[in-house]
Amino acid sequence: MTTPEERQRNLVWGRETLTELAHDDALPLAWRSEATSLLNDYPPLARLQQADADDLLALQAEFVKVLSEARWFFMRVRSHASSTEQRRYSLTVVLRHFA
Repeated sequence: MTTPEERQRNLVWGRETLTELAHDDALPLAWRSEATSLLNDYPPLARLQQADADDLLALQAEFVKVLSEARWFFMRVRSHASSTEQRRYSLTVVLRHFA
């Protein structure tokens, strides 16, 4: 079972991962653009860090669309042949407790 702390940590990691992907010149421009677009709509870091269990549920409901889109984006990047083993592992960790 995923605890609120695990969920919160992975949502923060999701934001950090989108930032990393948006600036990774090794990725296709379309992926970098998609990461940037998702990041623009993603919950702000301060809200993620300050959320308690109840706030986290409300935050996930408020941002359900972008969180779902980010999840699918992470899954696509992870499964793509150009992803390194390290990137696959990192995305697997992020997705473990992702919204």
